[in-house]
Amino acid sequence: MKPSTPMNRKQLIGKLLDYDTGVYRIMILASFMILFSIGLIGTIGYLIMEKEAVKKLKEKDLIYISESMASKINGRIDRAKETSLSLAYDPVIIDWISGGEKEPELGRYSVQRMVDTAKHFDYSNAFIVSAITGHYWAETGTIIETMSKDDPLHEWFFQALQSKNKVNVTIDYNKGRQETFVFINTLMGDLEDPRAIVGVGLDLKELSEEFQKFKYGKTSNLWLIGPDGSIWLSDDFSHQGKNIEEYISIQETREWIEEADNLNPVVLEYKDHEGHLIDLISYPIANTDWKLLFQIHRDETVFFLNTIKANIAIATFVCLLLIIIIFYLISHYLANPFKRALKLNEELEGKVMERTRELHEKNQALLDSIDYAKRIQESILPSPEKLDEALKEYFLLWKPRDLVGGDFYWIKKLKEDEYVLAVGDCTGHGVPGALMSMMAVSILHQITENEESCDPSSLLQRLNQLVQETLNKEDKVLGTDDGLDISVCYIQGEKLTYAGARCSLFIARNDGEVELIQADKKGIGYRKTDLQYSFTNHEISLEQYPTLYLTTDGFLDQNGGSHNFSFGKKRFIAAIEKYYQQPLADQQQYLSNELEAYMGQEIQRDDILVVGFRPLTRKEGAYSGNSK
Repeated sequence: MKPSTPMNRKQLIGKLLDYDTGVYRIMILASFMILFSIGLIGTIGYLIMEKEAVKKLKEKDLIYISESMASKINGRIDRAKETSLSLAYDPVIIDWISGGEKEPELGRYSVQRMVDTAKHFDYSNAFIVSAITGHYWAETGTIIETMSKDDPLHEWFFQALQSKNKVNVTIDYNKGRQETFVFINTLMGDLEDPRAIVGVGLDLKELSEEFQKFKYGKTSNLWLIGPDGSIWLSDDFSHQGKNIEEYISIQETREWIEEADNLNPVVLEYKDHEGHLIDLISYPIANTDWKLLFQIHRDETVFFLNTIKANIAIATFVCLLLIIIIFYLISHYLANPFKRALKLNEELEGKVMERTRELHEKNQALLDSIDYAKRIQESILPSPEKLDEALKEYFLLWKPRDLVGGDFYWIKKLKEDEYVLAVGDCTGHGVPGALMSMMAVSILHQITENEESCDPSSLLQRLNQLVQETLNKEDKVLGTDDGLDISVCYIQGEKLTYAGARCSLFIARNDGEVELIQADKKGIGYRKTDLQYSFTNHEISLEQYPTLYLTTDGFLDQNGGSHNFSFGKKRFIAAIEKYYQQPLADQQQYLSNELEAYMGQEIQRDDILVVGFRPLTRKEGAYSGNSK
């Protein structure tokens, strides 16, 4: 024995080392998988967040900024248009211009109206230029010049007269003042032969200052450009008066700006020469050929994502560190007691085997008891010989849900050609139901002992009394209320008397009609059934050799079919009508097949008992085709 001891220890140490190595490998693999999972989740989350941030920038933020600025520009221009049109439609001014500016009173009103317009409505200037005299009346109330076709500076006047457009909006940048002006030129009179051009001019200096309020970060730019790319307004004063080509050097981008829709805003992203991703929106100004451009570097719009990225990385590292520590501690405490775990496992296996053996023995004892109960129950049920003696032809379909059940059948011969047949359904299944059925059969024997005739109604009344007495139903404290349903047939030659307690009788006559004799709705042995309750007798003639069927509710209440409904009395009657002319020995199998087909995959929910029979009469003395 001694030489083997060191080897056993060595083997145990080897197992422990192998176990530790395996634990560490699992720990490393698990840590790597956790790290990969956290990193993957963080990366996916970051990408989704970045995508949504960019989407919001393009679909909301850029458009909102552009719409806000464009609305201010449009508002100023629309207001100036209305003012200019009010001057053009003033009848006094029209008469004064049409009269060659010769009426002093009309002239004083017209000039004062022009001066007041510029002064009170915050316009940089107002003007009336006559197409008849060529005089240019300014907001000062004086003629500052006379229009001449030979002067290139006056070309705008003659082009406006020939344009036939009621209102023309022009923009001009004054390099000396470094300011941008907008002029509203409105034709007075007939568009084919206008009398004059009236209008106002407004300084966009305030709008230029408004542009600076929309500065987004350090690299954003907001420009108002003309059709040739000239920058009229900018959030950076140094850009005004220059061309957009100086700030957007990508040829494709410039072409896109020139070809952009003048009706709808368009968003573009591109990379500059340094590789920076830039977002750009072109927003058209209504009723003009101007465009509002807003440009911003992508890095500035999603800069907050860098903070999120850093936080995700830190959180990932902290989580990974904590998981590794926890995993290591758990693994460490699992590795140390490995020997004790092996021993405990061996002890546990022994206890499990012992418990399994005990459970097997108890289960076998229980099965033996139930099997014995089954034999006892079968012993109290009528034998086939007794059924053959009483009935001309019959079948018996008896299928307890468990090995034993609460459904039973009983028959007793009183004298020649007189028998009592009963079919009952006791409360419960299995052993409890079987015990109830044994009690019910015992009481039936007790009631009919030494009797030469039978009244089914009286028999049921006495059975109800004895069952309640046996089960101590007078004690209201007991929580259970057990009993049974039963049908009783007294066969007396060519006459049959039936009484039922919630178990009906089905009669199939030779003409194919199936009659249902309803049972009383009171059960046997229940507290709600009065001890003196009188059950109803039904007299039935057997001269036409009808086939009679007694069944408990197990057959009728079995669920199945496409809607999982119960089989029901209608289907049962239909089955009887279908098979009643067949030998009763075959009907047993037919009814069983019908029920199994209806059940499908559903389990049997209750004990099943069906007895079909054709009673023996004095005219018939033969037996045939019995089936159990």
